[in-house]
Amino acid sequence: MLPELAIVLLLIVHTVTSYKSLVDATPWLAHGVRPNLQLTPAGWYAVLVSTTMFQFLLGLGVWKWLLWTLFTFKLARLNLKLIPTHPDRNGGLGFLGLTPLAFAPVVFAATCVIAATWRHEVLHDGANLMSFKLPAIVLLIIIAIIALAPLAFFVPRLVALRRQGILEYGVLGQIQSRDFHQKWIHHGAGHDAEFLSAPEISTLCDFGQDYERVEQLRPFPADRKALIALAVSVAVPMLPLILAVIPLTVVLKSLLAALR
Repeated sequence: MLPELAIVLLLIVHTVTSYKSLVDATPWLAHGVRPNLQLTPAGWYAVLVSTTMFQFLLGLGVWKWLLWTLFTFKLARLNLKLIPTHPDRNGGLGFLGLTPLAFAPVVFAATCVIAATWRHEVLHDGANLMSFKLPAIVLLIIIAIIALAPLAFFVPRLVALRRQGILEYGVLGQIQSRDFHQKWIHHGAGHDAEFLSAPEISTLCDFGQDYERVEQLRPFPADRKALIALAVSVAVPMLPLILAVIPLTVVLKSLLAALR
């Protein structure tokens, strides 16, 4: 419970020292003029309950991400029994590509708050939508680092696995292809009827598929569907922000034009 208690203490200190600078004179939130704003009952609830709960859960998510990063760092340094011909094209680590899904709820919640803040600035403060272009890019970079950076620890192992697999399976393929060539090309005369039912043909084809798997081994264990889900968790909260400036019909027409 120590990490949770530390997060709570940090939030208490942060709330006590800076809550007045984080609120404005919105009627339901506070009244008066800075720095002498007086919080309403709803404002006190927002500061002490809603904001604190959100920041606590967000801090807890960051702490779990740190644990996950440390775990993947240590896991990547173990003597893993990786197989270059594994069907997942990641040497047997393909299941790690699903981990970005675990961060999607936290990313969705954080993006909702950010997008709501930007929408308020657009509708009430007259901010330009394009003024958030750079912050949006930074947000995407941070989300990509949070979701994918821990998996980068496995890249050196998978790169070395692919290189070693190409060398080892290349030697094995040379031996198999040489024996096949000697038997059916150099000494295959008069054995045409046996050729179609020879087990060496299917063995050679199966080995060719295994060698293709080695060549197609991906050094980064990422799952496409998991990445799409993560992208959706970012895009959906941003949609109300975009619709505050651009009509829905224009957005749909642009999407359809892009699909074509």
